[in-house]
Amino acid sequence: MVYEKSDVSLEALSQWTEEFKTDIKTQIGGTVLQHSNADEILINRSQEIANKNVFNTKIEIEGLPVMDQKASGRCWLFASTNLLRITAMKKYNLKEVKLSPSYLFFYDKLERCNYYLDLIIESYKEPAESRLIQWFLTDPATDGGQFTMMTQIVDKYGVVPDQIYPDSFNTTTSRIMDNMLNFKLREYALVLRTMLENGEDITTKKTELQKEIYRMLTMFLGNPPKPNEEFTWEFYDKDGKYQSITTTPIAYSKEVLEFDTPEYISLLNDPRNDYNKLIKVDRLGNVVNGDPVVYLNLEIKKLSQAIVNRIKNNKPVFFGSDTPKFMDKKRGIMDVDLWDFQLLGYDVNTMSKKDRVIYGHSLMTHAMLITAVHVDEAGDPIRYRVENSWGTKTGQDGYYVMSQKYLEEYVYQVVVEKSELSALDIDVKILEDSEPIVLPPYDPMGALAHL
Repeated sequence: MVYEKSDVSLEALSQWTEEFKTDIKTQIGGTVLQHSNADEILINRSQEIANKNVFNTKIEIEGLPVMDQKASGRCWLFASTNLLRITAMKKYNLKEVKLSPSYLFFYDKLERCNYYLDLIIESYKEPAESRLIQWFLTDPATDGGQFTMMTQIVDKYGVVPDQIYPDSFNTTTSRIMDNMLNFKLREYALVLRTMLENGEDITTKKTELQKEIYRMLTMFLGNPPKPNEEFTWEFYDKDGKYQSITTTPIAYSKEVLEFDTPEYISLLNDPRNDYNKLIKVDRLGNVVNGDPVVYLNLEIKKLSQAIVNRIKNNKPVFFGSDTPKFMDKKRGIMDVDLWDFQLLGYDVNTMSKKDRVIYGHSLMTHAMLITAVHVDEAGDPIRYRVENSWGTKTGQDGYYVMSQKYLEEYVYQVVVEKSELSALDIDVKILEDSEPIVLPPYDPMGALAHL
């Protein structure tokens, strides 16, 4: 079949206009959309009522206070530290505790820039106009990241409470700093590629560039503690009793938070690829010579069961989703069926999850924490309680109710401990697969680390 290009026919426009004038659905839809906010007027009231913030299975202690990442892309660090603080709250009888995402943010930026420079060096023979190099140059100082990337920073630098390294202006509003870092990193890419093309030794130059990046970060964010530098953590417990602990960032993560980083594995639901296989996004990382970001690809029902199992075992769940699609920030609801788009003759269910990823309509954009689940009599999940990091002015005091359908359609990642795989009928030996599926650096499954 030969297709011939055609323009927009003025005759067809006239015909369509007359046709739609007699179509009641189109006319009512036009009146609604031209005079009202569709996000409000199309709310399905019965679905709103069904998403109750009540759960029959929840963890004993939820983290307090609700955190706020503000104008930064640090959701993965907030979701991670919100998970880690639960251990400290239990151990020391605390009403609330704030860990420092800013501390991890500083060292991630430092390591990420170094990782980027190495990518530029190893690929210098690629044309600058190639898709690979242009991808490296797109946003090298990005705020985003993945759970495994967090563990790489924690292993090397540890964790500190927020009182030891609190937010600065540029951790909460990172755009200006990121723009300046991006300019320098692109400039450094030109410098290093030129030197390599001329056969020059770049060892000293790279160290100079790393030093300048460190200088910029200390100016924007302030000097953080070094991983083995002692600090004193002071706090009151629930009974008002004063306590203090002198430790180091490395010891704090291992002894206070008891965080065993190698024990964790990210489960993925990527319907484009084979299930029960490892998936790796090529060149996705932040620490040179660190562990690669690897996922175990499973059917979405397995991810749901993994969440239920962890909540029953009194453990919160880190997860990655395509947010804020189908999220109502005012009501604190994440539900595909919350809006009656069908009233306008508009169908949002025409593409499968697989096709949405392939055709660029969905990708993993945000990380949060699940702290409760409501299950039916058969033990199947109906809805989940989600702890976000956008402060208390969104959702229901910072929390959201997520429906099972939303999870199935827009959740991509769930983090569990390897010891929990057996409950999913998965042999841990599957993690030893030496030939994972390798996706290109710009694949949507790596998007959370580039936003």
